[in-house]
Amino acid sequence: MKTSQQMESLCDEIRDGNLDDPRALPQKLLALLAGGFVEEEQCVFLSVLKRETAVKRLDFADRTGYECFVNRIHIEDYLENGGLPPLEMLGRGIALARELKAQLSRLHGAKHFRIIVAFHRPSCTVRFHTVRPDEEWVDKDANGHRAEAIAVFDTREIEP
Repeated sequence: MKTSQQMESLCDEIRDGNLDDPRALPQKLLALLAGGFVEEEQCVFLSVLKRETAVKRLDFADRTGYECFVNRIHIEDYLENGGLPPLEMLGRGIALARELKAQLSRLHGAKHFRIIVAFHRPSCTVRFHTVRPDEEWVDKDANGHRAEAIAVFDTREIEP
């Protein structure tokens, strides 16, 4: 996992409090994962999210942008009982990213995916895309000057 400086300190707090335990993922997020994946137009999507969107590939400059738009999960939309404190919400986002990484690796092992967790209080977003040459969603330098904290998970090691 590669993190921005802002995310690194938050991850320390999350680890200390065991807030990224996958067993604490809300049922709505587990159902999203259980719905599986679908492949269309050389893109991989969470099936539930793809069914819920009307956008098409031609609406985007590239496939990476298309995947990131469709595969965008706002953690707060999947929480029950009015949500969670921000750090716990981010912990759920990191747990979801790890689960996505495991499932994508197992089901689509020949492909390389990138899962991105972005946290800008009070919102936490998780999205993923297939890694392609000459298409990038996040700057290679996750320590860029951003208002949000970023964590990036890759299903395969990236070469420097």
